[in-house]
Amino acid sequence: MHLIGIDIGGTKICSCIGDHTGKIIASKRILTQPLKGSQNGLKAIADLIREMLREESIDLKQIGAIGISSPGPISTKEGKMLNPPNLPGWENAPLVQYFKDAFHKEVVMNNDANAAGVAEFQFGACKGTPNLIYLTCSTGMGGGAIVNGELLQGVSDTAAEVGHYVLDIHGPQCPCGQKGCFEVYCGGAALAKKIQAEIQQDTIKTDILVEANGNISKIDAACLVNAVKKKDKYALKVWDEFILRLAQGIGVVLMNFN
Repeated sequence: MHLIGIDIGGTKICSCIGDHTGKIIASKRILTQPLKGSQNGLKAIADLIREMLREESIDLKQIGAIGISSPGPISTKEGKMLNPPNLPGWENAPLVQYFKDAFHKEVVMNNDANAAGVAEFQFGACKGTPNLIYLTCSTGMGGGAIVNGELLQGVSDTAAEVGHYVLDIHGPQCPCGQKGCFEVYCGGAALAKKIQAEIQQDTIKTDILVEANGNISKIDAACLVNAVKKKDKYALKVWDEFILRLAQGIGVVLMNFN
């Protein structure tokens, strides 16, 4: 029996076909932003899944269930994505019901960091580790906690939502509405915006801009990493600030859970 996985992110959406051992048989991805919200996005994901099934000659009867990981906050009871800070246009997206109607299969969902934490616990390098924290650091920041071998969900599905721990109440504005969140300092989207603004405002000459082919709007975290490897002075300064905040955030996580 095969399983379908869907991962909705702020930058890209991935879908895969796999099995109960965690083996991936096929996968495809599309960019999130051009979809401009869930109305187009959900249909595009369903089309992506059908395309994979055709290419792999897998009949829908061979699919046992569909699992979805999505940015928080979510409601597992309602099967919805609620109001994700990094995904405008996806508010109250009825993920579970949509894919139930589209494929007539059992559908389950959780936030992406929780799903990744469970996957790490079941299949990864920390397989079977009874107490672990999984941190996601991509477009945003998230966390999933396995405590005594069980996922810590939280009453409102927001347990271990570490991206919105406030590290500095006087810090930059976060899309979630707070100031100085962990995500503002270490999330990929926020980090890219900070670098773009500083380079433009202070006319900084840096290999970060070279990595983006001279286009400030194309600067992302990968450009920063590549410039750090070149020992670029400005990039190293940004990297040191990033690592300091990352260490601070991880320290908060450790004190909360251990």
